[in-house]
Amino acid sequence: MTHLDKKIIEMEQAKKRLEQQNSRSQEGQEDAEREAQAERHAAREEREAQWRREIREGMRSGRIDIAGTSVEFQPASFFQPGIRFLFPGEFLVCALDTEQQKVYRNEAHAVNILLQYTDHPGQPIDMTAMKSEMIRNMKSMELNTEWVEDGVKEVNGRPVHYCAFLNPVAHGKVFNFLFFADAGRKRLIGNINCNGKDSKLWSCIAQEMIDSMEVARR
Repeated sequence: MTHLDKKIIEMEQAKKRLEQQNSRSQEGQEDAEREAQAERHAAREEREAQWRREIREGMRSGRIDIAGTSVEFQPASFFQPGIRFLFPGEFLVCALDTEQQKVYRNEAHAVNILLQYTDHPGQPIDMTAMKSEMIRNMKSMELNTEWVEDGVKEVNGRPVHYCAFLNPVAHGKVFNFLFFADAGRKRLIGNINCNGKDSKLWSCIAQEMIDSMEVARR
């Protein structure tokens, strides 16, 4: 092996070492960036969790701020047999009030709350089947629905089912939060809807409303 050959080999080895060092450095930078992203995500999650706790605690205490408006929440009763839960009565105008249906609105904030009391169909609520049917119906109407969540929770010994989704409209999206609860021979269907940009706030409000639900045992 000539002196020139040795120099070429040494240069190649030095090049490989440099490439390895650069690769390790890049991997280290990528690891650091991933760690930083994870920390930022965790911080955002914690801020949002704290915000949700403050909203729900405020509702239980009786008042929260909604877009600069101080809104009072108090237990309110609806229908017979009675269903009772936290409700922003003074924030809303009652547009329809019958024995089977109630509609409340706040046009300035683009919020509607609809409560319907129907005869019990004789079958338990099946959220999985309802979700499939709702999505199928929305597709048939060519609505590009974005499903947000669904579930069931035990509230004061009774199951309350719920689901939430976003539908596109001409100037954005509409957020719908639906909940279902049985009361004797009746079934309550609730729908809280608002502008899509306010979906996180009203989802949080809706969850606390159904968590406070009490159903008369008759």
